[in-house]
Amino acid sequence: MAIPVIDFSKLNGEERAKTMAQIANGCEEWGFFQLVNHIYGISEELLERVKKVCSQCYKLEREEGFKNSKLV
Repeated sequence: MAIPVIDFSKLNGEERAKTMAQIANGCEEWGFFQLVNHIYGISEELLERVKKVCSQCYKLEREEGFKNSKLV
């Protein structure tokens, strides 16, 4: 099984709709994806913000899981 790999260079071309659908699928079905060919790059600040939000999201999800489990 391989994680979704999305070619970001196709976002502003004829394959925009397909690329957007791949991004949606990566988010909804996998929770993440690998982004390749991002021409302008992604700033270090944005990457750090994304990591922080993801960590907070997974932490909340785990806490909710513990609350709803029969072990607690």
